[in-house]
Amino acid sequence: MASRATNGDEWADLFLSAALDPENWDRAIRAMAAATGSRHGQLIGFGPGASSFNWISDIDDSIVAKTATIDQSRPDLNYRVAADALRDSPTIVHEAQYDVARQSLRADDYLDLCADFDIFNGCQTRLLAGRDGMIGLALLRDSKDGRTTQEQRDLFGAIAPHVRTAVLLQRAIEQQGFALLSGTFEAMDRACWLLDATGRVGGMTPRADALLATSRIRVRDGWLASERPDESRAIARAVRAVIDPPGRAADPVALRDDSGGVGIMLECYPLPRRPWALPFAPRAIMIARVGAPTDRHVQLLMRTFGLTPAEADIAIRLAAGQSRADIAAARGVSAETLKVQLRSIYDKTGCRRESQLVRIVGLISH
Repeated sequence: MASRATNGDEWADLFLSAALDPENWDRAIRAMAAATGSRHGQLIGFGPGASSFNWISDIDDSIVAKTATIDQSRPDLNYRVAADALRDSPTIVHEAQYDVARQSLRADDYLDLCADFDIFNGCQTRLLAGRDGMIGLALLRDSKDGRTTQEQRDLFGAIAPHVRTAVLLQRAIEQQGFALLSGTFEAMDRACWLLDATGRVGGMTPRADALLATSRIRVRDGWLASERPDESRAIARAVRAVIDPPGRAADPVALRDDSGGVGIMLECYPLPRRPWALPFAPRAIMIARVGAPTDRHVQLLMRTFGLTPAEADIAIRLAAGQSRADIAAARGVSAETLKVQLRSIYDKTGCRRESQLVRIVGLISH
């Protein structure tokens, strides 16, 4: 079907199949490239966090990997982005605009990449654009393909609306995941926020919604935050650690209560990602554990891990966000004594680092 698409209905069906089964995106993009006599087709997204992606048909993985080392969204590096920003640029930007834009580049990184892989020519158009970035469609042509002709650009322009419709449909499908996952965690009676590829809140459970009214946690312009700037920064760091490629484990964020204990423990986890998924599905989940450890959990920690009263107190103070110096001063011991006690705590709990201990102390209260 990919090679036989010759009219609007066939192109609509081809890209509709990609939205319904994302594994078909490569086939659809290859068909577009072949129909326009181009070496490669491209669907690309620019934006924060995990919202950036770069799908190129019939291209070596090393090229995609190399493009990831360059900030392609910068108009002073990428002449294709610069061409799109030129005054009076047409809907279909092509080599005439590229020629102008290349003159204003401040570095040769992207030019070198295009030279290495022979992808100087082509054309492009925007499909979606908003506060969180842009999704665009492009043809990448080598020296054998030459510059695009008006006929090829007209065909590309006729195909683009079908691609945009497919992107919008896949966005609607992926965003349903927020409601489905929220319902799952609602059944588990948990306070959870689901985060999209930019790190913004896309859905929440009723308990999470209620927590916004009874705690310092807030959602500001879509971002999870706290009334305290230091806590907001810690939340943002945890979200970025999980969302930003390549993604890594995030340390839990402890929000202290009035007595100095941990009133709420926030933990951020990545969600599985499907191949060929656009950046609209839930990408991470933030779980709030309310009523996290205070002094009343000393006995529970002692029974569970065999900690001494002193060790349990130290673990609770660490979970409350106190520094080692503050803990040593409060307990009237030296830094060296505290270090010995911490080693004993780590051995008994099986932890290797402080953030693991903080998480375990938070979990043990539930």
